[in-house]
Amino acid sequence: SVYLFHKRVVPYPLLQAFDKPDAQQSCGRRDHTTVAPQALALLNDPFVRRVSLDFADRLLHEAGPEPADWITRGYRLALARDPTELERAAAGEFARRQQQERAQRATTTPAAEIRRQALADLCQAIFSLNEFMYVD
Repeated sequence: SVYLFHKRVVPYPLLQAFDKPDAQQSCGRRDHTTVAPQALALLNDPFVRRVSLDFADRLLHEAGPEPADWITRGYRLALARDPTELERAAAGEFARRQQQERAQRATTTPAAEIRRQALADLCQAIFSLNEFMYVD
């Protein structure tokens, strides 16, 4: 990760899941694998959640209150392309359901925070896409 600060001698679990090279030796070429623990790391890592919330805040600020605008702007920023109609529909349904689920579980949480958390869930899903993780 370009934006993650960590000490060289302290291994970071998220980066280890993605074949981080040994910081004590030079590495001209990295090996890479795709395994199930990587998906679990992306779902549970506090750094990924924090940047998902930051990205959600940016989308709310730049795209406004409409979920369709969040999706379009999010795809443009994260993947440098517009979502397909199928992606737009799936992401819209995901955001809608996340808002409903979060509202049912947290009845005292303000609607704006529920919207923000649901959007962060969508951002975290975008960050987990192969297209985001691997450069072709």
